[in-house]
Amino acid sequence: MIKLVVTDIDGTILGDCNVFRPKVLETMRKLEERKIPVILATGRVYNGVWPAAEQLGLKTPIICSQGSILRQGDEILWKRPVAHDLAREIIEVLREKGVHTNLYNDDEILVEDENYMDEYSTGRFVTYRVIDNFNDIKLGVVSKLLAITHSEEEMQTLNKELKERYKGVLNIVRSHKYYLEITDIEASKGNALKHLADLWGIEKHEIFASGDQDNDIDLLLNAGVRVATEHASEGLKSVAHHICAHPDCDGWADAIKKYVLKGVLCE
Repeated sequence: MIKLVVTDIDGTILGDCNVFRPKVLETMRKLEERKIPVILATGRVYNGVWPAAEQLGLKTPIICSQGSILRQGDEILWKRPVAHDLAREIIEVLREKGVHTNLYNDDEILVEDENYMDEYSTGRFVTYRVIDNFNDIKLGVVSKLLAITHSEEEMQTLNKELKERYKGVLNIVRSHKYYLEITDIEASKGNALKHLADLWGIEKHEIFASGDQDNDIDLLLNAGVRVATEHASEGLKSVAHHICAHPDCDGWADAIKKYVLKGVLCE
């Protein structure tokens, strides 16, 4: 019996139109009636996700900033920020490569230029601040850095280079074909989920998890029922029990109906 549902947002329960479909809202209501909590797990900062949680009627903790922070209201339940020296180093590495960088500092997104930001922020309740130079900013809680490029080849090369250079030091994973998430080595959606499940006394086999990109792999690996969308990365599909339709076709809602509300077991 599933006691906890955890899901990515963008590309999983929220489609291209950036509006939650009626079937998703109805499914959330049914889960609430069954007293099955739903946890959102996202790369967004908290300020960019709580409006979505409100739309969905959720008052549960939120896994945000790619698992760097687990937060419920003003209470931080889990926090694994990037060390300041590493954050400064990554900023310089990406600057030298001419790669656009989002710095997530104290729940605020800072950028040195607005390239890519229209696409990144549209429909996501995301706000950001343009500054002259990251070097002039006092670092607080650096939840993550995000590298953005519109070259698939450049992204593949950057991903490989940074993973090799910071192996065992930073967690580096793609959340989109053009987005590279850079966090503390212990920060991940899966680790945040494990922390919450331990707090609540919920076993792995009692968890349903869903996502669409590589940054959801460890999320699914910490669940008993694993669902990936049909457009998901091949890495995520390889660990999933079930492939569901695109969110614009209500795939997530259909998977919840099958595996949670009707209680179908996965092998």
